[in-house]
Amino acid sequence: MSNPTIEALEKEIESILNEAEKKKLKIIGDAKKKAMEILSRPIPIDTYKLEAEKIIKEAEEEAKTILEEAKRKAEEIKNIDKEKFEKAVNRVVNVVAGIE
Repeated sequence: MSNPTIEALEKEIESILNEAEKKKLKIIGDAKKKAMEILSRPIPIDTYKLEAEKIIKEAEEEAKTILEEAKRKAEEIKNIDKEKFEKAVNRVVNVVAGIE
């Protein structure tokens, strides 16, 4: 009595595994088709090129602004009188030392 039940279960398991294998192969096949379709599409390089050029231009402008600001500050520091310079240095030293 138990043998036919075991055989029936084994057949059912085999049927389930076969069906799962078919579904797996179909899914893989569909995925490969979709991947090939995606890979065969032209890549919009011009769009990326324009975006890259825009980013580079913005970075160059920002770098130029930073450089001009640094030059301006350097000129201000260079032209500061000795008394103001000493006060500024002493204040920085006091802040770093924790006095202020």
